[in-house]
Amino acid sequence: MTTDLALHKDLTALAEVTDAFERSWSITDQGVEARVLFFCDTSVAAAKALAQAAQGLQIDPALLADWSSAIAGSDAIGLALRCDRKSVRLYTQYWLAVVARLEAGDRSPFPLYRGFKALPGGVSRRDDYLCLPAAPAEVFGPPMAAGFAAFGLDVDQGAEVFRSLTAESAIFTVTEDPDRQSWLITTRRAEIPKAALAEWLAPLAERPDGAAIIAAARSEPLVHVAGGRDQIKGDFLTFYFETDKKTALASIT
Repeated sequence: MTTDLALHKDLTALAEVTDAFERSWSITDQGVEARVLFFCDTSVAAAKALAQAAQGLQIDPALLADWSSAIAGSDAIGLALRCDRKSVRLYTQYWLAVVARLEAGDRSPFPLYRGFKALPGGVSRRDDYLCLPAAPAEVFGPPMAAGFAAFGLDVDQGAEVFRSLTAESAIFTVTEDPDRQSWLITTRRAEIPKAALAEWLAPLAERPDGAAIIAAARSEPLVHVAGGRDQIKGDFLTFYFETDKKTALASIT
């Protein structure tokens, strides 16, 4: 069994080759899941570091093998770890493939991310996040509004906070299978205003980790918002924020 010291060493080594770090909080009716994401440009060194950390976290070897096979054709790879270490997720990203298809005139849905997830209770799942290129607000707005309303956030105020999200600035994906129906929208290019976001999120203060979410909104750029329903968590709403190496490691080690 991997010791805490060995795992700390693996995660620290992974951090050294990581190109971007994120913190996220997934809100459900059962509580809040806090996670940290290590995101790397695809390379042999990054793949080895991610695999070593995943093995230290006791990930299912079959899941790890499927992720390793999916690296071909990717431009980025990642690992997300719940801060209580009860789940670990490996990811591949195919942004350059999506761009190439768009440049060729193909706007059909295509996997932007693939997730290989070791979830609580020994459950494994593989999720494809299908990108809907240049999706307009009429497509991504309604599921976002439904997610906001489900967790007590003002829908009209939310629309104002996210008004810079357009077909040009948003990257929208959906996941649809028997175990998960969800959406994820990348907000990085829209530059969501921090003060307005934090003010809108104020109702979350009464929830576990709500203060941490609001504090991140005030100080760190918002990268993604996701929501939907899955078999494990039920309804959920997740906020992802850019962070730094020190904060990421401190959150999980």
